[in-house]
Amino acid sequence: MPPSTLLRAVVTTALVAAFSVFGTASHAMAAPDLQLPFPCGQKWRLDTWAHAPAVDMVKEPDQHGTDGATLVAPAAGTVNQSYKHGNAGNMIQINHGGGYFTTYIHLQSRAVSVGDRVQRGAMIGKVGKTGETSNGHPHLHFELGRDSDGNGSASWGFAGSERVKPTFNGVTYGQSNNQTWRNVESRNCSAPSPEGTASVYGVLPDGRLTYTAIDAASGKRTHGAVVSTATLGFTPKAMATLNFNTILVTRADSGGMLYRVDVRTNNESLIFEPPVYLGKGYTHELLAYDGKSHLFGIANGTLLRYTITVAKPKLSNITGGTTIGTGFTLKTLTATGPDWILGTTTGGQLLSYRISGAGSWKRYQLRDTTWQNFDHLLSPGGGVYYGHHRENSLHRYFDSDPYDGQGGDLTGQGTVDTSGWSQSLLSAQPATVTS
Repeated sequence: MPPSTLLRAVVTTALVAAFSVFGTASHAMAAPDLQLPFPCGQKWRLDTWAHAPAVDMVKEPDQHGTDGATLVAPAAGTVNQSYKHGNAGNMIQINHGGGYFTTYIHLQSRAVSVGDRVQRGAMIGKVGKTGETSNGHPHLHFELGRDSDGNGSASWGFAGSERVKPTFNGVTYGQSNNQTWRNVESRNCSAPSPEGTASVYGVLPDGRLTYTAIDAASGKRTHGAVVSTATLGFTPKAMATLNFNTILVTRADSGGMLYRVDVRTNNESLIFEPPVYLGKGYTHELLAYDGKSHLFGIANGTLLRYTITVAKPKLSNITGGTTIGTGFTLKTLTATGPDWILGTTTGGQLLSYRISGAGSWKRYQLRDTTWQNFDHLLSPGGGVYYGHHRENSLHRYFDSDPYDGQGGDLTGQGTVDTSGWSQSLLSAQPATVTS
């Protein structure tokens, strides 16, 4: 939709004359290899209206679904602007290197903050109609800019700004005003995707065990839930899956009794051997195994790390008990890879930690809010996270780089099931999914 007025006064610094700038830029880096900023396969209409080379984008075939549509990064980069502008509404600008920046305005919401590193295909926000110059019409106003004056960003939103013609999937757009391109299909298909099966064990309130297999790519259950006939024989407090047929469980009313549960089969039925008592003192509210050698436990805010040396450990095979630190007041806990843990707080924060050793760890805040409704968090590796909602649904997420300490490449992938997950404890076998 053509805006009634062009954005004005977005920046106050005058542009350096184009000739003087580009006369010395013969060795400038090429523009980034952009794809359309929408998920793979979607089709969008592009219009320059009266503000070429900027383009407005609405969803084909009839614009239905434009408002609230997922916006993804067209190339890797670092967010250098993310705020609500008076005329433009919610806006984001990404620095792609080489002096090139992409700018997105009128967004319904922003999913990234300044400093976030994003990969191609990572969700950065949602399309909307915020800001006066949207004229109340949902669309994405998109600009590719070149920092011609060297001030570390690209001016945008008004005639004479540093915007240049964008190229998506090798095709250049925005050559002149009042041009329209119909059914432009997104080829933004190169984002990493998970592969493998998530093996999820659980404990029902009556003490029976469950097993469910989930295809990590589609998020669909491929097996189960298979439920055991036998019960644990005690009330469990925390659990961690070591491998496909070995689980560690602590007893709630025992001063920290730790048991090993050996699963014989989880195919047509779930059968396990009577729990093997290992020892006392494991008073952890939360447990997680990282898939390599380390078991993590949290008790009263103190994080401890143990080393496990065999697939089916006895007490002598669980060593260490190293105190990593205090202040780990987490509501949920899982491990995302060797010496990486992930958890949520009662206030809804999503936190990732890189563990180096006693007193040595680094904390990353991936989300500030909204994760408070999950009472279990589990990860089979590969950047795949599952959150168990207290109303018995299971939600899935994908972090394209789970070790970058950034939340900009973490996207919601919908639900595995909207109901039916009534387990009191859940744990995924680690390191079964890659991306």
